[in-house]
Amino acid sequence: MEQEKRMAGDYEVYQALPIGRVEVILGIDTTNSKKPYLVCYCDQNNLFGIDQYYGAEGFEDYLEAMQEFGKLLQWQIEKLQIERSAIPESMPQIQTDHCLPIKSEDELGGRLVVIRPERLRPEFRTADHQLVWVTGGFGASGNSRGRAVFAMRLYSGDECRYNREDLLGFLKPEHTPAWAQEKLALHQAEKQQKPKSRDAR
Repeated sequence: MEQEKRMAGDYEVYQALPIGRVEVILGIDTTNSKKPYLVCYCDQNNLFGIDQYYGAEGFEDYLEAMQEFGKLLQWQIEKLQIERSAIPESMPQIQTDHCLPIKSEDELGGRLVVIRPERLRPEFRTADHQLVWVTGGFGASGNSRGRAVFAMRLYSGDECRYNREDLLGFLKPEHTPAWAQEKLALHQAEKQQKPKSRDAR
């Protein structure tokens, strides 16, 4: 069976290079005589993981399109370098022996879990991206047929979605870094304050 072509509008995706939280895309439309080449970004930052293309620009010349492709790629690399330099401490990758395994009957909601490094892009295989606080999803329930697990990255507070099989385990207390303990304490304090603020109205 012939594989379905990936399309960005009328352009067939010719190159797609993942970097950071996006892909840099080069598309080609051989029926477009004026601007047969397209360069843009793509992300799947939505609940359904659907491709969303933006920042598109058309080109008449292939080399000009490739030059723009390289610029977008370099901008993303620089952005990642700035993000990494802003983190004041080392974020070594969390390994299997640092975790307790997750059993099929385990309830994950309201717990800290570790993402398997191989489920992350190479530039994100560090503790600040691996440690997440589970907030819900069918996959968070014990013995559930569902897979989706919704979570919050402990370090940044960003929302994310994974499947239950993407999880490496529960981080052992003795391997929990100081920054994670501080974030957890802050998170728990914020949760306790929310009902008080509602009662005060």
